[in-house]
Amino acid sequence: MMRLRRALLIAALSLLTLAATAPAECAWVFWEESTGPPLHESSTRAVSAWNMREACEQALTKQLGSDSELYSKNANTEVMIDRQPGQPRLWVRTKGHPEPVFVTTYICLPDTMDPRGPKKEGPTVWRR
Repeated sequence: MMRLRRALLIAALSLLTLAATAPAECAWVFWEESTGPPLHESSTRAVSAWNMREACEQALTKQLGSDSELYSKNANTEVMIDRQPGQPRLWVRTKGHPEPVFVTTYICLPDTMDPRGPKKEGPTVWRR
């Protein structure tokens, strides 16, 4: 009986040691934040999720290029890209006007981070 307990204790400690040394991997989420008409309010949405940061950043770069190409097709718009490292922005404005029509910011973040801020708790509902 004593040997069984000792064996279980050794097995449990071994599992804890393995769990503590396992590589900490996380998912990466590609986010877009757009500000534009009609009220110039900001909206943030998750576009996609990836197992590796590099894959997320490749998706971000592809989306930035695709969006830039799409808006450049309109003869009345000007498209500018602000290539801030890790957080590029796409500015779209009407030709001849200094103010942007909208701005989209692209970013990849670990799945533990949410650019919208902490989750808001709803009201507590009491039931009998």
